[in-house]
Amino acid sequence: MLLSASAHASDLTFDAAGNLFWADGPSVFKYTRDGTKSTFAAGLKGPLGLCFDSKGDLFVSDVGSHSILRFTPDGKKSTFASGLKPYEMAVDGAGNLFVSDLGSHSIFKFTPEGKKSTFATGLACYDGLAFDNSGNLFVCDNVENSIFKFTPEGTKSTFASGLSSPWGLAVDGAGNLFLAEQDSHSILKFSPDGSNSTFASGLSPYDVAFDPSGNLFVRTGNTIFKFTPDGTKSTFAWMQVSPDNQWEYQCSDDGERAGIVKAGTTETVLDLSEDLPNAALLWAPDSKRFAVNSRTGHSHTTALYQLRGDKWVELRSPEDETSKHIERAESAQLRKTHSPKDASRKHLGNGDEVLKWADANTAILYAYSDMVVGETPISPHFLFTLKFDTEGNWKIVKAHQMSDKEIEKEEAGEDVSGLGRPS
Repeated sequence: MLLSASAHASDLTFDAAGNLFWADGPSVFKYTRDGTKSTFAAGLKGPLGLCFDSKGDLFVSDVGSHSILRFTPDGKKSTFASGLKPYEMAVDGAGNLFVSDLGSHSIFKFTPEGKKSTFATGLACYDGLAFDNSGNLFVCDNVENSIFKFTPEGTKSTFASGLSSPWGLAVDGAGNLFLAEQDSHSILKFSPDGSNSTFASGLSPYDVAFDPSGNLFVRTGNTIFKFTPDGTKSTFAWMQVSPDNQWEYQCSDDGERAGIVKAGTTETVLDLSEDLPNAALLWAPDSKRFAVNSRTGHSHTTALYQLRGDKWVELRSPEDETSKHIERAESAQLRKTHSPKDASRKHLGNGDEVLKWADANTAILYAYSDMVVGETPISPHFLFTLKFDTEGNWKIVKAHQMSDKEIEKEEAGEDVSGLGRPS
């Protein structure tokens, strides 16, 4: 008997009919078995975890609204619970909803009627929560880099440790646990006794989910791959299409090459392989410009491109311009804290990324630097409004240094631009 899709939650999940649901930006999208895409829900404030119950209701952890939302099969929305920082979710065989809460580092249990209790504490589960057919709950701890196993009675044990970067989890009908591991670019397979092997490699996997037929679906940065039970891989969906449907952002199956192609073809018109790994595209509304946000560890970078005639060209990088504002803010903060100039400096992360296109000629850029000088944390974060002319030249028309509260909201996935998260 196959494990039902409702028992696994990530930003990918399946309903009983085999339709795939995927959370991205402010929306939840639905893909039929043949890959036809439609919008199931829009205007949300940061949907992350998804899972179905036996009635066919879809639960969505909406981190931006600090709520768990419930959607009936016809799309009617209601609030199931609020006042949380919900991330991953899973439903057990009795219909109880289990939710990882980052505010309290706990796993909460909700009965079908909504009664809440604490199931486990002291866990940092950003990604990875799944049940097996025996009712055991598997939890990724993204700080300990381990997978913990909880029996139905709540007894905890370490199922796997020493992992490099555990992300999504899914369990097949035989009780094998599949793990998306970012740093090793692999899907690991764990048998019920804990022995493991590599099921697939050469990917940058974020989330995994099984359909009712036992096929494993894997989301990378912009692509959903399908693996049959014997490991045969195919591309199920590309997720980055320009608003005018003329251009697509595609990655190779091995995750090593990427580029812009003419829609419906494999003709590459712009090679973006250097922007890998973990790149995500944000298209301007008129499809004439886009930003590529790339992430490596704690550093983020943005590249900007514009269509000129029939050619895509790279525009001036925002890094040099925005770093001037950040350096001035760092100096001001050092003067305020009286940190000595010769104190040791440790950089924790830095970079920039486009959060949103306000319109075809205006982008909202988030830029930051996190460091420790001596024992003093220095963390200037900014929101910059970039205005473009017809040739793609841009200038900063507004610079806003973010407060600690705004920084916390941004890191939690909430909208800080006033324009909504990327669509």
